Amino acid sequence: MQRWNSWMKSAAFGCVLAVSGGTAQADFLGLYVGAGYWNAGFDGDVVADVDLDDELSLDGDAGNSFYVRFEHPIPVLPNIRLARTDIKDSGTGTLSTNFTFIGQTFAPSQTVATDLDLTHTDVTLYYELVDIGFDLDLGVTGRWLDGKVAIGPAEEDVEGLLPMLYAHAKFGLPFTGMYLGAEGNVISYSGNRVLDYALKVGWETENFILPEFGIEAGYRRFGLEGDASDIDVGVDVAVDGVFINLTGHF
Repeated sequence: MQRWNSWMKSAAFGCVLAVSGGTAQADFLGLYVGAGYWNAGFDGDVVADVDLDDELSLDGDAGNSFYVRFEHPIPVLPNIRLARTDIKDSGTGTLSTNFTFIGQTFAPSQTVATDLDLTHTDVTLYYELVDIGFDLDLGVTGRWLDGKVAIGPAEEDVEGLLPMLYAHAKFGLPFTGMYLGAEGNVISYSGNRVLDYALKVGWETENFILPEFGIEAGYRRFGLEGDASDIDVGVDVAVDGVFINLTGHF
């Protein structure tokens, strides 16, 4: 964990330098909110290549998420985005291999109950580089993983602070209120990798007088490859599926 924290500080500093040349270009103060449902499925393995679906019967569950963005017209100071995703699943499956997890030995043909929780909270500082019908934001995210893996009686936290590069693009379709968008966070080093992205299409009211409301739907994929020495449990997991959000601009 000490090695991870040292790398995390260096990466975060580099990320800040990479985007600090931008300027926040919001014309007015703005508060943007969104909340929705993510129909997510799990794929991959944990611990000693134990398959989430075939052996642990973790095939997916509903996830909830929300975000709040605050934008302002002050140059140099970044805008801020806060987000949280609750994503977890549980199942009972039959093992096909033997392995040891947190001092507990598991054998083939053993039936075990499993819980996997990859809940996380993001704090993102970003600059609005383009705002002319096509929006482009770049910044850095600090993601706090606050989850766990429990197999039978053995349980271990999946937690740690992940620094990531952040990007968001949005293209408005003229005279329709509709837009296309993409958003993502990514970091990769020494075999550890996080890639979280979403593609979406949405519609929002164009009142020109706040508040404005909308709806968006799309596809999100969150992939996490982490070493046990960094986030306490070795994982190679992908969570993906369609989502729908309700949005507001105040």
